[in-house]
Amino acid sequence: MRAIVIDVLARVHGKRMVTVDVIGAGPRAVAGLLEHIGVRAEIYPLEVVEKGFVDLGEYDVAFVSGMIVDLEAAEKALKLWRRACGVSPIIAGGPMFYEYRKLISFGYDVVVLGEAEPVVPDLVRCLEQNDLDCLKEVRGIAYRGNQGTVVVTGLAPHATRQQLSIKHSTRVEGYPLYWASRVYVETVRGCSNFRRPSLKLADGRQCIRCPICHDPRTPLAARLRCPVGIPAGCGYCSVPATYGPARSRPHETIVCEVRELVKRGVTRIVLSAPDILDYQRDALVYPEPLTDPCRPPANVDALSRLLDDIFDIDEVSKGEVYVMIENIKACLVDEEVARLLGEYFRGTPVHIGVETGDPQHYRMLGRPGSLADVKRAVRLLSRYGMQVYVYFIYGLPGENFETAKKTVELMEQLYRLGAEKVTAYRFTPLPGTAFENAKVKLTRASMMIKEKAQELNAKAKKKLLGRKMLGIVAGYHRARRRLVIYPLPHGPVTLASGEKQLVGWLVEVRVTDIVSERMVEGVIVRRVKPVASRGAVEVVLQVY
Repeated sequence: MRAIVIDVLARVHGKRMVTVDVIGAGPRAVAGLLEHIGVRAEIYPLEVVEKGFVDLGEYDVAFVSGMIVDLEAAEKALKLWRRACGVSPIIAGGPMFYEYRKLISFGYDVVVLGEAEPVVPDLVRCLEQNDLDCLKEVRGIAYRGNQGTVVVTGLAPHATRQQLSIKHSTRVEGYPLYWASRVYVETVRGCSNFRRPSLKLADGRQCIRCPICHDPRTPLAARLRCPVGIPAGCGYCSVPATYGPARSRPHETIVCEVRELVKRGVTRIVLSAPDILDYQRDALVYPEPLTDPCRPPANVDALSRLLDDIFDIDEVSKGEVYVMIENIKACLVDEEVARLLGEYFRGTPVHIGVETGDPQHYRMLGRPGSLADVKRAVRLLSRYGMQVYVYFIYGLPGENFETAKKTVELMEQLYRLGAEKVTAYRFTPLPGTAFENAKVKLTRASMMIKEKAQELNAKAKKKLLGRKMLGIVAGYHRARRRLVIYPLPHGPVTLASGEKQLVGWLVEVRVTDIVSERMVEGVIVRRVKPVASRGAVEVVLQVY
């Protein structure tokens, strides 16, 4: 059997409008799992398939990976597959599985309901035997039954520690921009925050601080069954409900994956996790699950060993490959953690979710730790040279003028404490979350938060003027007639004048102007070296 994995992640309207330079871990996990059970698998993003660079007729089955916002892209992938392959099976998965009825109504044959590792081997066995009757024995799928009915076999169990040791595919060459992209390497699956929001929900349910939900000594099965059925985690986030408690992938698996990606020409790697500081915290409480977001403290020894081995890779140690992290929980940051992260990631971004500046609202959202933890984390991480990005959400349930006023005040405090970037996202109700049925109400209070973030970011961007930085010329912006440059290790997209022949080069650029919250303009002051072949560059220019 030969399979294609089609990546539709973040292709909201069938096309990736932002963060073109991201290669997620999910599609590679599926491809690696297929390879592990003997299926030859290749990965391509939707835009490559759509441009006709791939002959879909060469494949026996398609797996499409996407998020809730990617349904339009998933439908486009389905139509491309049906046009080329007729009735050959096509399977959907990833966080968009919550909309399994829509996906099956589009024409998908099967939807994987949860994590792939416990499901796909049995599913492939059914496909290889061409035995559709056996699908009812595969736990964790939805499929089309007789007379248009939808058969659901239940949610998939969470992947075991052994299943998480399966190496993800490192076949990234199907992505035209793999040599300039941030390639995500999964280190932790799931989240340790099994608190629950205490705001009254749209249907009248409300969580109180009962021992079943909030005592970490309560068995996991009991904590998962909230007496009133409210999902664990922050009210707007589906990670705990979808992926369960935080579980770390093995040290050797992660390091091996990074080594292989480097050999394939990847230059930017993100150690991906809902919280990198959860790495091997689960080992400290094993065999109990990790469901407390703040205790025990970070496993500094295990994290240090992982970073030592990754930064010992020759290309990483020489600065030819950049390794980054993203999300952390503020309550796990202390002096020792900040010093460790600063040692390896000085000058690179680290992201802290804050969401609101009102302490009571913060607790009622189900957030881990406290706002005092946030202030301490920003101060410490900034002191040790990290670029701290803090995130807020406007339009959240429970937001009012008072919460917004306190949020604006906290934004200003964090900026003064050293936060490099303050971002405000609009609240979006997601399936599988406590707030999935909440109505989005944007008020003047919401706009206060949004406008303050824009003001602070404009102020922060001005600090970039005149700064020189290295970046990879990744493409050509046709509308603006400028080269598109991704700063190393990470930063705002930079536009600069120059010939298309510079695409694929590492250059030094000086920032000259601020274009928008996400974009700056600069001039190329030095060519350093090419990082991509001319053939790869030609594909980029055709696709994008």
